[in-house]
Amino acid sequence: MKQHKNRLYFLTALAVMTNGFSLIGCAHGSVGAVAKNIEANHNIARGITNERALPGLSGNPPTDRESRLPAAFDMSSLKCYSSYLA
Repeated sequence: MKQHKNRLYFLTALAVMTNGFSLIGCAHGSVGAVAKNIEANHNIARGITNERALPGLSGNPPTDRESRLPAAFDMSSLKCYSSYLA
């Protein structure tokens, strides 16, 4: 029976520590307010990321680029494929 009382006191102490601010009346420090703040910050960050990604997807088709190898590419490494490249 004594162990049950200790467990009850421990759980009561945890409940008061996690929800004490809202029980006192200072809701800005409660666990629910912290969770809402984290969610809001996450939504803001996701919105900023989406906003930065949109200019790349503006609806314009990609420009026609020639499919060629860069000038600094070493063609000697492709000797066995020279018949395919010509």
